[in-house]
Amino acid sequence: MKRSITAAGYLLLIALGWTATPVRAGDNKAVNENGATTAEEDTTKNWIELGIGGLNVTGDAAQFKQEHHISGDVYGGISDMHYEKEMGKGTLTIDGHALFEAHDFDVKIDFTQPGVGYVRGGWTEFRSWYDGNGGFFPGTGLWIPPRNAEDDLDRGEAWIELGLRMPKLPEITFHYSYIYRDGRKDSTMWGDTTLTFLPTNPARKIAPAFRDIDEKRHIFSLEILQSFDKVDLGAGMYYEHSEVDDRLQLERGAGQLPPLVAAPGAQRFITQRDRNDADTFNGHVSVETRPTDNLWFTAAYSYTTMDSDLSGTRIIGSDYNSTYGDPILTLQSNDHGTLNLAGVARTHEHIGNLNALWVPVKNLTATAGFRYTHQEQDAFDTFLDTNTTGNTAPFSPTNPQGGFHLIPNPTPRSGDSHDEFDNVAESFELRYNGIENWVFYARGDWTEEWGTIKEHEVAGGQDEGMENKDTELFVQKYTAGINWYPLAVLNFATQYYHKSADYDNTFHSELAIPPTPNSERNQRLIHQEWDTDDFNIRMTWRPTLPQKAGTMSVTLRYDYVRANIDSQWAVSPTATGNAPANVFLDELRSGIITQHMFTGTLTWNPCARFYMQGEFSYVRDQTDTPSDIVFTGNTMPSIVDLKNDYWTARLAAGFAVDNKTDLHAEYSYYHADNYEGTSIVGMPYGMGATQHTVGASISREIMRNVRVKLQYGYYHYTDDTSGGHNNYDAHAVFSSLQFRF
Repeated sequence: MKRSITAAGYLLLIALGWTATPVRAGDNKAVNENGATTAEEDTTKNWIELGIGGLNVTGDAAQFKQEHHISGDVYGGISDMHYEKEMGKGTLTIDGHALFEAHDFDVKIDFTQPGVGYVRGGWTEFRSWYDGNGGFFPGTGLWIPPRNAEDDLDRGEAWIELGLRMPKLPEITFHYSYIYRDGRKDSTMWGDTTLTFLPTNPARKIAPAFRDIDEKRHIFSLEILQSFDKVDLGAGMYYEHSEVDDRLQLERGAGQLPPLVAAPGAQRFITQRDRNDADTFNGHVSVETRPTDNLWFTAAYSYTTMDSDLSGTRIIGSDYNSTYGDPILTLQSNDHGTLNLAGVARTHEHIGNLNALWVPVKNLTATAGFRYTHQEQDAFDTFLDTNTTGNTAPFSPTNPQGGFHLIPNPTPRSGDSHDEFDNVAESFELRYNGIENWVFYARGDWTEEWGTIKEHEVAGGQDEGMENKDTELFVQKYTAGINWYPLAVLNFATQYYHKSADYDNTFHSELAIPPTPNSERNQRLIHQEWDTDDFNIRMTWRPTLPQKAGTMSVTLRYDYVRANIDSQWAVSPTATGNAPANVFLDELRSGIITQHMFTGTLTWNPCARFYMQGEFSYVRDQTDTPSDIVFTGNTMPSIVDLKNDYWTARLAAGFAVDNKTDLHAEYSYYHADNYEGTSIVGMPYGMGATQHTVGASISREIMRNVRVKLQYGYYHYTDDTSGGHNNYDAHAVFSSLQFRF
C-alpha cells in the first residue's frame, strides 16, 4: 500500500509543479515570425498509459471486491495502449491493457487492407470476486464462517477472425473462439443448521456454499454474404464443443458436533459433481430484398442440433471432495447420494422467420414480423441412488447408537424424457410522424406455444410411471407511445403497455407416487395468468438561461408497473380415489407486484470550464402474496411480503483549471431499508444496507505528449442483512502516466 501511495504522490507532484523553461512544459504552441503563438496540430496517434494503484480495506474485503471489481494491495501495469502503423497498403492496429494483481488483461491485434480483407485476433481475461459469506440468524447472532472468505472466477477468451472483403466477391468471415471459466464462486444454495437452538423448527439455511467452476468452449463459425443489386443473400454455419466440470460444495448440519449437540452429531459435507460434454451444430440462411425504396422483406431459416453426454456424482462425506465409502459417523436419515450418473440428451430446433417494412404513405411506417420455432428434446440417464439406514447393535465408536450408515446396495434408477414444443410469434408496429413535433407509435406482440412433456422413471427395476402433460402458452403485449417536442428546449415522451401471459397445463398421467394428506406432494400447477400494466413518462428540459449562467439540462421520469398473478393448483389431477387425490383447488390471486420509480438528472454548465451533475432515483417495489399469514401458535408470518425499496443519489463536478489541468469529484449514496426480523418463525430476508462513495481525480498534461492522472476513492458500506459481516471501509488510489507518440 505504501508503494502505491508513494508513486501516486510523486506523479501528483510532477503534475502540479513541473516547469522546465520559461514556456510552460507541455505547451503545444510555436512562435511565428511575428512573435505570436499558434497551436501546433497534434499528429500523434499512438499512446501507452502506465498505471499503479493500491487498496486499503478494513472489514469484508471480499464484499468490496465483489461490488467494485478491484483487487490487490498494490496493482498496476499497462492501463491502456493503442498502436497503429501503415504497412504497405494495410494498417496494423494493436489495442489492449494489462493490469497485474487486478487480473485484467486484454489485447487485440488487427491488420486490415482495404479491398482485400482483414486478420484479427485477441485474448482477454478478467477476474470476478465473490464474497463467500452465507446467511445470518439475528435471533442469536448465529453466523457460520465460510470455508473460503474470498472466491474468485477467471473468465477469458482467445479468438481469431479472418475476413475476405474483395469487390464483387462474397464477404466471407471465419471466426474461432476459445472461451473458458475457471475458479470458484459463491452459491446461494445454502446449507442448514439447527444451532439456532429454537424450541421448534430450529433449522435455518444459512451455511455458506460455493461452486468449483471448470468450463471450456470451442466455437467455430463461418459466414458468407453476397449482394446482388437489391437482394442480399447470407449463409452460415456454427459449431461448438463445450466441456463442463462443475462442483457444488454444500454443508449440512453445519457446526452440529458434540458438545453442542448429542453424539455423533450431524455435520456432513456434500460434493455434487456435474459434468456435461456437448456438441452443437447450427446452419442458417437469410435473404433481404428491397423491391422498392419503401418496401423491404427479410426471411431466414435456422437449424440447430445439440448432443450432450452427462455424468456426475453426489457424495456425502466428512469433508468436501470425499470418496464414496470413506468413514463418516454423522450421516442422517435419507441422506441420498448419487453414483455413476450417465446420460445422453439430444435437441433439434428449427426456426423460420419473415419480416417486412413498408412505408405506404409519407410519414407512416409499418413493420411486421413472424417467427415459427419447432423444438424436440430426448434424454435418458441412469444412476445409483445411495441412501442411509439406522445403526443396529452391537454399538461401537464406529457404529454409534442413534447414528446412520450407508445401505450396502445402492438402488439403480433410470429416467427418460421427451419434450416437444411448437412456438409461433407475431409482431406488428405502426409509427407516424406526419404532425409537426409529434411522433405516434403503436405495437402488438403475440406468442403462442403448444408443447408436450413426458417424463418416465424406473427405480430398482420397478416402473414408477410417467408424468405426461400438454402445455399451452399465450402471451399478448400491446404498446402505445407518444413523443412531443413543443419547444426546441422541451420535449416529452410517454408510453404504456399491457401484457398478458396465460399458462395452461393438462395432465394425462403422473408418476406413481400416492398423494399424502397435508403435504404438497403431487401438487400441480394447472393454470397461471400474469397481467402486467406499465406506464412511464419522461420530460427533458433545457431552459434558456442568461449567458453568464451557462447552460442547464433537466430530465425527469416516472415509471409505474403493476402485475397481477392468478394461479390454480390441483393435487394429483389424474389420480382416482378419495381426497386429496384428484382435487382441483380454486383459482386465487397468488401475487401482486407494484413498482413506482422516480428518477431525475440535472446537468449545469455555468461556464465552459465547469460543470455539475446531480442524479436521484427512488424505487418503491413490493410483492404481496397470500402466504403472509400468521399460523396458529405464531405471532408473526413466516413469509412476509417482499419489499425492495431503495433510493440513490449522485453528485459530480468537473473543473478545467486551464487547458492542461482537469479536476473531477463525485459523491454517491445508496440506502435500502427492507430488512424485517422474522427469525423466530422463518429466515428474515430483504435488503438493509447503506453505501457512501467519494471520489476525486486530477489530470494534467505535463508535456505535449505526456499526461498524468491521479484518482482517489473512499467507500463505506454497512449491511444489516448480514448482521454487519459484509461491512467494509476502503481507500483506493490509482495513478497513471500516458505517453503519446
